[in-house]
Amino acid sequence: MDGVLILADRQTNSVWTHLDGIAIRGPETGKQMEIISLVHTTWEEWQDLHPDTLVLSDDTAFRSRYRDITIGVANLRQTQQFLSGDDRLETADLVLGVIIEDVQVAYPMAALAEAGAVVADTVNGVDIVLFYDANAESAIAFSGMIGGQAATFESVPGPDFRVRDSLTGTVWDFTGRGVEGPMQGETLDFVPSYISEWYGWAAFHPSTEVYEVTD
Repeated sequence: MDGVLILADRQTNSVWTHLDGIAIRGPETGKQMEIISLVHTTWEEWQDLHPDTLVLSDDTAFRSRYRDITIGVANLRQTQQFLSGDDRLETADLVLGVIIEDVQVAYPMAALAEAGAVVADTVNGVDIVLFYDANAESAIAFSGMIGGQAATFESVPGPDFRVRDSLTGTVWDFTGRGVEGPMQGETLDFVPSYISEWYGWAAFHPSTEVYEVTD
């Protein structure tokens, strides 16, 4: 669908979109899955966050079910451009896509890198904050409100990604978890967001806005 993966569940055989989790065919048509926080990070930082994590092994009895698919890079890029039809960004540019109700905004990773570790914005009347981790070249969005009050965030120098809010003085990590201060152990409210290549995001969300860094 629009060049983006769709999936069918085994329980109802409903068909679901990959980028927003909406059922487009079958008994569950019209229902939407909950979008949960997905952290795109390095193995080193993941181990720091989750030292007891398990790793999927490729030594499996199901290897025969998988096959390699080789696609020429030139053909792939031409196909991607055709699918998106939107040249505001390069087809393979990574963006953090943010969805708030019927409004979508694409935040180019390059723009976030330029802006710094913390970017505040308002989408569809909702205050949000975006964290950009330069080490992992990753980003994620959270509500800019804490306890019903608007907060500002600033980067905390150090080897790991950390920010501090202006309301409580709590220090937060990249996953939005309080790691030091009055709200230690609490989590910021996640705003539906995920990293995507531009061609897929633009094809699926043709009315998307694109964030630009302003002075």
